[in-house]
Amino acid sequence: MPKEGAFKSKIIGHRGAKGEYPENTLGSIELALKKGCDGVEIDVHLSLDGELVVIHDSTLMRTTKEQGLVKEKKFDDLRKLDAGNGEKIPSLEEVLNLVKSFQGRVIFVEIKAPGCEQKVIDLLKKTQMESNAIVKCFHHLPLKMIKSVNPKIKTHCLLYGRPLNPVEIVRACQADGLSISNETVDDNLAKECHQAGIEITLWNANSVSEKEAFQKMGFDYICTDYPSILLKE
Repeated sequence: MPKEGAFKSKIIGHRGAKGEYPENTLGSIELALKKGCDGVEIDVHLSLDGELVVIHDSTLMRTTKEQGLVKEKKFDDLRKLDAGNGEKIPSLEEVLNLVKSFQGRVIFVEIKAPGCEQKVIDLLKKTQMESNAIVKCFHHLPLKMIKSVNPKIKTHCLLYGRPLNPVEIVRACQADGLSISNETVDDNLAKECHQAGIEITLWNANSVSEKEAFQKMGFDYICTDYPSILLKE
């Protein structure tokens, strides 16, 4: 770890630039990367015909004003929906290729749909993004499966709130890191993880003061809904 005062967290656009443009769309992701984010975080579900699509909710109403579940519609039908500002629901492959075009950026892929792990692995390999991706999930089994099939792909376990034994949880998931919500973090959490060789990501910080506070705690990655605020010069 760098000496105190020198550490700089990497800034990750949460669902692209969720607070500035319709979330999980190509436009939102491109905006976050153009603003200078070190990477983006997105969510994946499976369509009825097995396409990995980038959308947060299992239902369509909040982001597209359409009734129904993502898994009940074919990809071509999902593409007809307006995800905001005329944007379409993108495929994971489209998003990976977009992030790849911004050399050196990272993408956090949150698995929302059970059983899509192999498809994610295959797509990361196809797009040559294995080394630039971190796959995360609230459930242990998908993370273990990914690690057993392709150890090169980094994984993070997702948690709400400060765990009593963060290192034990990460080890149980066979993961490389921890992604945690900001409600109950403290000055020792990142230190505990780093001493065990574990990465730690914080979501979300939406002001410069929050970013500075969490960066001082030593979080490797800080997610934000507002890249324009956190990366304002």
